[in-house]
Amino acid sequence: MKGRTHEHLRRWGAVYVLVILFAGSWVGQFLAQLSEFTSEQRQHGVAFSWGDFASTFMASTFENWQSEWLQLVFQAILLLGAKHLIFRADSEDLERIEKKIDDVRAEMGLAEKPPSDPERASDKRKQQYGR
Repeated sequence: MKGRTHEHLRRWGAVYVLVILFAGSWVGQFLAQLSEFTSEQRQHGVAFSWGDFASTFMASTFENWQSEWLQLVFQAILLLGAKHLIFRADSEDLERIEKKIDDVRAEMGLAEKPPSDPERASDKRKQQYGR
């Protein structure tokens, strides 16, 4: 049982940490905004109302989330654009290198691809070069 728990925490621990951080930041926002709201209500001589506070709290929460999602989408677009440019260059470089390797293999008379088994590759080299 201990091993399963450890494996579960190792696999999902980051999710739990992020959920705890999210909940903690939301509770912190709630407490800070509650303090500010009650202070403003006292200054104006108005009785505290959970309904008024809830609407204010949810409005600021959604405003914050909207800003965060906008940033996230913008970052995703930038990263995808950068990935496209970077990996396109990498694939072009890889194709160029593969062509050069194919040219060298053709010059050496090794037109076929080497076997994937290292033992067979070693035996084939011994036969080819007499070693």
